[in-house]
Amino acid sequence: MSYLEVFGTLFDASFDGTNLSDKDFYIYDIQKPHLPKQNTENIDIPKRHGIIVASKKFTQNELILYGYMKCSSYDDLTAKLGDLASFLYSDTDKKLILTTQDDRYYNVQYLNSDVIRQQDDYALVNLTFTCSDPFAYNITPTTYSEDITTSGTTFVVNNSGHTYAFPKITVTFNQNQTHIYIANNIIVDVVSNRFDISKAFDTGDELEIDCKNGTVKLNGTSSPAGFGEGGEEMAEFIMLAKGDNVIEVGSDDATLDITVDISFEKVYLY
Repeated sequence: MSYLEVFGTLFDASFDGTNLSDKDFYIYDIQKPHLPKQNTENIDIPKRHGIIVASKKFTQNELILYGYMKCSSYDDLTAKLGDLASFLYSDTDKKLILTTQDDRYYNVQYLNSDVIRQQDDYALVNLTFTCSDPFAYNITPTTYSEDITTSGTTFVVNNSGHTYAFPKITVTFNQNQTHIYIANNIIVDVVSNRFDISKAFDTGDELEIDCKNGTVKLNGTSSPAGFGEGGEEMAEFIMLAKGDNVIEVGSDDATLDITVDISFEKVYLY
């Protein structure tokens, strides 16, 4: 008869929609960075004091789940350890949700199962995942919807996450239109940004601007033509800073009648 003692409050995690407890893996602790590391690229100019920071980026990190497996026999345990590794393996990011933070998810890929101890019908196992970005994302998107009939209309979008977020902007045309622009007129943290699109939009058309993935779709089909044409000829994907963002919507057309829907996932640093 085997004896297993672990310390901590047990919790569960969902990987790609499946609870790890369904795979007989039970978690008692987790290791994840609370202060994500950043790398900088610097420019050193001769005869100038100090250096210039050219760019600064968060680096990928590792997330480790400390847990154990308890099965009916040694053979059953060995088989389920293999099944767990097979289940976790993926070449693409999967959503990992912890029951201790069930309002957010991490984009992870499984790296390794480190079996600390295997005896009789139990094993202490550490699961290591890599996060290509160090962020967690809100499971429930924040949404805004505005009916715009006057060029230059503004409204406030609040981002209460830890850092900037890239929204998905959907524009529904309630009349024929040849030009629209959407701008973020923020003046704190990041510079203002704006995009213009000039093309023949028909009543009922739906334009989707995915600022995170950098795509432009019209009625579900990739349609980047006209992006950055007309108006101020700007072609920047919108970025939402922390706090209030003043969004401006308008057109060079004589009239305007559109509905703008903005959806984004708040971004957390831990």
